[in-house]
Amino acid sequence: MKKHILNVLGERVVVADGAMGSLLFDRGVDSSSCYDALNLTEPALVQSIHKAYADAGAEIIETNTFGANRVKLGRFELAHTTREINLRGAELARGEAGAERWVAGAMGPLGRMGLDAVSQEEMEDVFSQQALALVEGGVDFIMLETFASLSLLLTALRGVKACVSVPVAAQMVFTQRGRTHSGHTARECFDALIRAGADVVGLNCGIGPKNALEVVQGLGPVTVPLSVLPNAGFPESSGDRLIYASSPEYFARRTAACATYGARLLGGCCGTAPEHIAALVRALDAGSPEARIISVSPDEIKTQTAAPTRLSRRLGEGKVILVELDPPKHLDVEPVLVAAEALSAAGVDAITIAENPLAVPRLSNIVLAGMVRARTGVEVVVHMTGRDRNLVGMQSTIMGLAASKLHNVLAVTGDPPSAGSAERVSGVYDLRSLELMELLAGFNQGRNHYGDSMRLPVNFCIGGAFNPNTRNMALQVGRMEKKMAAGASYFLTQPVYSRARVDEILAATAHIKAPIVLGIMPLASSRNAEFLHNEFPGIEIPLETRERMARAGDHGQDEGVGIAWELLEYAWPYFAGVYIIPPFNRHSMALELMRRLGR
Repeated sequence: MKKHILNVLGERVVVADGAMGSLLFDRGVDSSSCYDALNLTEPALVQSIHKAYADAGAEIIETNTFGANRVKLGRFELAHTTREINLRGAELARGEAGAERWVAGAMGPLGRMGLDAVSQEEMEDVFSQQALALVEGGVDFIMLETFASLSLLLTALRGVKACVSVPVAAQMVFTQRGRTHSGHTARECFDALIRAGADVVGLNCGIGPKNALEVVQGLGPVTVPLSVLPNAGFPESSGDRLIYASSPEYFARRTAACATYGARLLGGCCGTAPEHIAALVRALDAGSPEARIISVSPDEIKTQTAAPTRLSRRLGEGKVILVELDPPKHLDVEPVLVAAEALSAAGVDAITIAENPLAVPRLSNIVLAGMVRARTGVEVVVHMTGRDRNLVGMQSTIMGLAASKLHNVLAVTGDPPSAGSAERVSGVYDLRSLELMELLAGFNQGRNHYGDSMRLPVNFCIGGAFNPNTRNMALQVGRMEKKMAAGASYFLTQPVYSRARVDEILAATAHIKAPIVLGIMPLASSRNAEFLHNEFPGIEIPLETRERMARAGDHGQDEGVGIAWELLEYAWPYFAGVYIIPPFNRHSMALELMRRLGR
């Protein structure tokens, strides 16, 4: 009689199978198809892959149900077949596993939720529904796999444990550095999963056998069986498919070596095939000749800190004047540099440079920031949005800023692309303002998102945006408090146009200790005022001000400066300074306000 899987894992290493999706693709299934539905439409094809793994020596056969939850199936209009697909998946795997092998019910995450976001309770129910069908179909245990989010995996684990009594393996995706994309270490993840009731913990996908071995080597003892199912190395794109480079022999040597460090369930993920599993079985049976490999520990984070920026010091010493310049939509940067020279000569404390405002492509604000500083020597604040870069690109950009000594950063989420551009342009938003601030603060502590040492110190002066032009000021102040906790050390407000709004800001932020710099955008004309009021996000201009601009006619720019000065003169004693945003880069308007302030 077959032993309970947990009992066997307590005694010896057990070999699981490898990839399913890549083999289905190799056998002619289009990548846009619902692979789980093949349990119903092409059962012989699915069964042939199970048989190939069984013939290769796999002792655990996984069901073809990785995406067979009602959320993912719903994207193919197949949610109503959830139970049927999982039942049939379990039956197909059981048919090839026979009496001596175990069947694992494969369950993956829900994918990007977007507008389909659901509550915690509903997500737990989604996982419960799938697990119940798999157990009804005869699986020996559930394998939760390829989860990049610890919180989602804990949700799945709760949902599964609440409805079935079979063991549950919980597997995370880690980066090359042995952390999740949210920065959790393998030890932190496994401890949390064990506390939540996982019977097996481990890793799969994401990394190849070398990095998987390094994770296991640095892990230490684990109180439940440990599973390791790496990819066959890192993929290379070739047409519509991904090619994995690791040979079966290399994969087997490195994966088998994980047993030396406590792994008890070994198998493969993306890019692995029956040949890889057969090689793994041979390596384990031969005792694996792999010598003990000492993983190289990351460089120690240097304890010294970089000096604060001049802007950071000025914010702590007295009032500041910041002026924004937008990069051009073309390659002629000379007008912007001339404006920067004039502002520098007038004594501006810093020039801020926006990043593609309104999601319109402009010259790189980072490149322009370097040019402005080189030409003038003035402090520059670089706006960074979460819209245009993923997590990898964002970290690369931050390292570039640090290496270029551009240490003043305004971290914002970024204006969304217009609806009309949706077919060609999409916002990335891996990081929104809070997460971006946390990332920058991590660099200040000497590490990137994955915990890697940056070797040299950096001291970003992190600014945040504050929008007071809202009906719910308390909500915005609450976000301000969260931004301070995330690393923001000062705030620039959206442009303000009334004394009443200034008074509201002062009352609502009286408890805020971080410096607040008031945003002032002089109006250039009546047309400019109407556009800003009616179409520009986060700006509200009183009717009285718009009427004054209408009466000014051809003298609109002078009137706009006058209105701005009246408000600035009123507010100046109560704020850490002023953030002047001249429309259309008309820096002469900023120079006039600076002159009236005594600069």
